[in-house]
Amino acid sequence: MTISETHFFSRLLQVTKYIFIVITGAYALSGLLFLLGRVIIGEQWVVIAFFNTFAHLLWIPSLLLLPMMLLIRQWRMALLLLPSVLMFLLIYGKQFIVGNNEAPQNAIVITVLTHNIFGDNTDTEAIINLIRSADADIVAMQEVNYTMAEAFERQLSTEYPYQALHPQDVSVQGMVVLSRFPIVDDTYWQYDWLRTPLAHERLLIEVSAEQSIVVYNSHPTHPGMNDSAFNPSWRSRELAAIYERTQAETLPIIWLGDFNMPHLSDDYQQITQSFEDVYQRVGWGMGWTFPVTLRLIPLLRIDYIFISHEFEAMESVLLDSSGGSDHLPLTATIALPNQ
Repeated sequence: MTISETHFFSRLLQVTKYIFIVITGAYALSGLLFLLGRVIIGEQWVVIAFFNTFAHLLWIPSLLLLPMMLLIRQWRMALLLLPSVLMFLLIYGKQFIVGNNEAPQNAIVITVLTHNIFGDNTDTEAIINLIRSADADIVAMQEVNYTMAEAFERQLSTEYPYQALHPQDVSVQGMVVLSRFPIVDDTYWQYDWLRTPLAHERLLIEVSAEQSIVVYNSHPTHPGMNDSAFNPSWRSRELAAIYERTQAETLPIIWLGDFNMPHLSDDYQQITQSFEDVYQRVGWGMGWTFPVTLRLIPLLRIDYIFISHEFEAMESVLLDSSGGSDHLPLTATIALPNQ
């Protein structure tokens, strides 16, 4: 290689490094501005609410960029990246620590499954096989069409003799709960003040001769359903109404479903004032459930299992088969000590 060629490649390397540092700096500043916006303004500014949905994706590159900046001694860039790294580790780091618990002695152990099975999904065999393999005591499903509901009633009546079936003409509004425990009461509803409502379900379930629990199966609207632009306020209003209902309950509560909300949202913060997020407590990994496609891994965690303080979280697992849905199923094993 000639001297001129060596000089050319040296200059090219310097220019590439400079461009990389500039891009990293712009990225680090955007992450810092987002954090400041969250603290100072919060979700009252819809832009912050939007980025709350994807904040984990915004922060993940910083985990790689910070050591790279340290390696090339770009101390200022590293300092700008540090808040994003710290936020990711603070919020999600504990989800990479195994947290399974032992059930208390003589406790009632319950396994639950929540799954948005996708309204247009007619692959009944795949969903039924998924339910059987999960072997949960209580199965809550969203977006259940008539084909699916009829298959559950016909093929799963032995495994799940108690069924609350609410398929709808608009399939995304269909809700179903299958249970091995007696369902004493079942209420299905939609909120008529929504232009495009989904649905919710409340069940009273007798888990033993002496103990009953309440199960809420929820599917609030996502931020793009009731307005032309991203607007989470409708979802917030729905979840606040259900949260208010839960506060009047006197029995232990399991609240699960497709919540269409991110972990960083104000809605999540309100719910976890009174409920524990089972996956965050004892699950492992990011817990992304949506969207399931042929080419991409899920990137969002919008399906949850919450429990009231009477329960103890033991284990939570995200299943790797969707059964033809655009969501992955989420399971949890929880214990109810003798009351």
